[in-house]
Amino acid sequence: MLTTALLLGLSALLQVPPADEGGGGIDAAAFRDEMTPQMRAAIDAQISRNIAALQNRGVLPPALLAPPAAGPVLFDWPLRPIAGYAEPDYHGISNFVDLDPTFPNHLLDYACGTRTYDQSTGYNHAGIDIFLWPFSWILMDQGAVQIVAAAPGTIVGKVDGNDDRSCPNNYSADWNAVYVQHADGTVAWYGHMRKFSQTAKAIGQTVALGEYLGEVGSAGFSTGPHLHFELHSSNAPGYTVLEGNNGMCNNVPTRYLAQRPYFESRINRLATHSAVPNLDAGCPNPGEETPYFKSAFLGGDTVYFAAYYHDQQAGQVTSFRVLRPDASVFASWSSSFPGPPSFYAGSYWYRSYVLPANAPGGTWTFEATFQGVVTTKTFSVGDLIFADGFQ
Repeated sequence: MLTTALLLGLSALLQVPPADEGGGGIDAAAFRDEMTPQMRAAIDAQISRNIAALQNRGVLPPALLAPPAAGPVLFDWPLRPIAGYAEPDYHGISNFVDLDPTFPNHLLDYACGTRTYDQSTGYNHAGIDIFLWPFSWILMDQGAVQIVAAAPGTIVGKVDGNDDRSCPNNYSADWNAVYVQHADGTVAWYGHMRKFSQTAKAIGQTVALGEYLGEVGSAGFSTGPHLHFELHSSNAPGYTVLEGNNGMCNNVPTRYLAQRPYFESRINRLATHSAVPNLDAGCPNPGEETPYFKSAFLGGDTVYFAAYYHDQQAGQVTSFRVLRPDASVFASWSSSFPGPPSFYAGSYWYRSYVLPANAPGGTWTFEATFQGVVTTKTFSVGDLIFADGFQ
């Protein structure tokens, strides 16, 4: 899933030659929801039965015959990190809705790009896939990212208890999901949830905007921890799959309260490591990622400085500095990647330096300036013990 490339454009303003450098990017095309038409039909049937039962009980109104006077429901972002999550971001986007109904290999996303996929079975990707990044399995195991209701509505379906450590050649039989119907009749699918993380609310109960629904997992036909968020015009036969984003190839009003840009290039995390981080968890035994995080060092140690991005585009330059406690510059460099590809849905780049034996003790700063935003990560040098257990 990772491709390797070298950092380019490194400046000569370095006090100590780098010992090692490298990194790579995620091939977004490797992400899949390999759900068959039969499985999707079974989900539709389950939701239809539940909606009919709720309508008979008076929990839901009869099927809408016309759009509500209040207009269409608008949606918010369906994820949030847990309280105390200290990194700048936690996600990347691998796929949008495929708006070209022909198949296979006829791809069209809302911005007229090909950030989507289809299958020879006739399935055109029907949602947005938001994956955890970096160290997705660790974030999943920590329950670090929650799935929340993107709009208020009524729970019209739930499935849980399926294995949530799916990856290619190790798929579980079904996913874990929550399905919510909204006031305008639209239905949202929240899929691939972490096992047994779901809200305790039952089918027929309502949820508010931003209310907790579960945690991101990798249940079902999933290539790694991510949320598959899918919108339908209704659950009636012949419903339309909705792409919520407005763009050149989806010239309809946005369905989002605040639509995010197609490319949201930013740093997800800066980190210091004791060795080259291993992001390849492996399959069918995921969860073997080894970050080698370390935030306290001694003089003479080798420090690996790493930056993790989503939507990083070719040619975008990041300027890095490592500052001593007195704010003087120990090392500085700049980096970009030339392409192809034109962007990475998720990427990481690292560079290492050996600290001088007489490195001044105290708090050092690793700094990155990318797209006009300055991100910092502090670490210590000296004989100190820190809460993360590293010396």
